[in-house]
Amino acid sequence: MNNMSNDIERIIWISAIKPGMEEAFLTELAGADASLKARLKQCGVETCSVFREGRYLFTYLEQLLGSAAIERARLWAADEKLLSLLETWPSIDGAKGTYELRMNDIFHDDLPQSDVPWRHPDYRPTQRVGSLSRLKPNQYASYVFLHYQLQEEKPRLFNKYYIIGSLGEYIFSYQELPAIVEAPRKGLLSTKETPPDWGVAMEPHFEPWTDKPEAERLWCVMEELFYMGREE
Repeated sequence: MNNMSNDIERIIWISAIKPGMEEAFLTELAGADASLKARLKQCGVETCSVFREGRYLFTYLEQLLGSAAIERARLWAADEKLLSLLETWPSIDGAKGTYELRMNDIFHDDLPQSDVPWRHPDYRPTQRVGSLSRLKPNQYASYVFLHYQLQEEKPRLFNKYYIIGSLGEYIFSYQELPAIVEAPRKGLLSTKETPPDWGVAMEPHFEPWTDKPEAERLWCVMEELFYMGREE
């Protein structure tokens, strides 16, 4: 069994570019590509993707547990020019503000466990998809409940790397294609209450996008700005 079997932490972050600084940030990020990748590898990061919608940045990251913690070092910390183009998020505990807020994991189709490697040596994704949606405030609890129910009634259902994170009204999903589905495992629930028509059950939870194509009315597919993988 390789070291990717169950020693992985999955992190989702949201960051915000200062208004009007989007193009400057993209230019600076392109110039910092090599140094940012080198730093992430030194911190034990196995894969990292950054997506953008407007001035918001959504990061999916996997790191080795026990490595130099990127959670403490933060994604953008080593580049002062990048930091100068980002907004800080206020801290509720009086500490210094941060440039990344960690999103809550509210659904994952699978998680690192010891029965199979988390990353198979011969798997290389042909596409990484970051999508963004908005929940109606009064539907949040229902959305989380139904997703936890699905997650634990039917683990390993459709895409090993599919994960959803939330912060406020925003929900961010990440997946890799082609999808991998491992052998079934037992979840934490023995019930069988997941709605059979999932799409119909989910529709009332969303605040649709009004400026997107019909295919992206609920989930808009974001531009991937940056990627670092172990194959590089």
